[in-house]
Amino acid sequence: MNNHKDNNIVTSSLIADALSLGSHWIYSQNEIAETFASVREYLDPKSPYHPGKKGGDFTHYGDQAMVLLRSLPEEGGFDLETFARDWVAFWHDPETPSYMDGATRETLENLRAGVALESASSSSNDIAGASRLGVLFAREWSSEDALVRAARAQTAFTHGDPAVVEAAEYFARVTFRVREGESIPTALRKVAEEQTWEAIPRSWFEAAQLSARSEKDDREAAREQGLTCHIPDAFPVILHFLLRYPEDSVAALEANLRAGGDNASRGMILGMVYGAQSDAIAAYPGWADGLSARDEIESILNRTPAHV
Repeated sequence: MNNHKDNNIVTSSLIADALSLGSHWIYSQNEIAETFASVREYLDPKSPYHPGKKGGDFTHYGDQAMVLLRSLPEEGGFDLETFARDWVAFWHDPETPSYMDGATRETLENLRAGVALESASSSSNDIAGASRLGVLFAREWSSEDALVRAARAQTAFTHGDPAVVEAAEYFARVTFRVREGESIPTALRKVAEEQTWEAIPRSWFEAAQLSARSEKDDREAAREQGLTCHIPDAFPVILHFLLRYPEDSVAALEANLRAGGDNASRGMILGMVYGAQSDAIAAYPGWADGLSARDEIESILNRTPAHV
């Protein structure tokens, strides 16, 4: 059975997505402030992108993370063929109540055209492909590098932009190290400095550091960086919250939700990193129990995986 931190990582990432459902893809911060008296509860979606969803459900990001979670082999590891098969089946199911974004449509079209799994990804630079990786911690990994290989592979299946694939590696390494006892700021700095990043510019790290140290409130800071799903916007905003709230995961998630835009993809990465540090998100009253998929998640996490 996975250790407590691993379960926290998985659950916290999924909780963050479900919390985002109500305000997801609302870009008016004033509208969020006026519409949502509280962002600390599961709410039905207010945007038109998630018809049929209700509070406690996932956005299409969380839905795809669940497909990845179910596809992980019992004996451990990551198998692209299994994930791809299950992912395609999910989208071909007429009962699937999930929004099909551009990256999904393009990847499905490439597969229908006979493109090989390793080359079928969209050209999307949405950070959403990296956001799924938290559920990989449902399995044990023999090394940081083994986890990174899986994180990159699952991301590159749907999102071919090099910066998105590198972001998956970056946040996988950060989460692994926080899980091993490093503080969040230390892990963020060390991974940024110790690895060679070809597609992630240094300016993204510098912008986040300046933002986190500034006197700007979180909504203004996030708005200036950019609220979209595109990685040049999302990456610095995620770092901003992690640096400003290194030990207060609940405050970080609330600030991310109030910032608006694509708060779900950002939130899943935030939940993953914070989950490696503590159980504050998973233990917050009502959050774990309120997930529509709670029983299935617990069943998968309670299996005994092999060491990979």
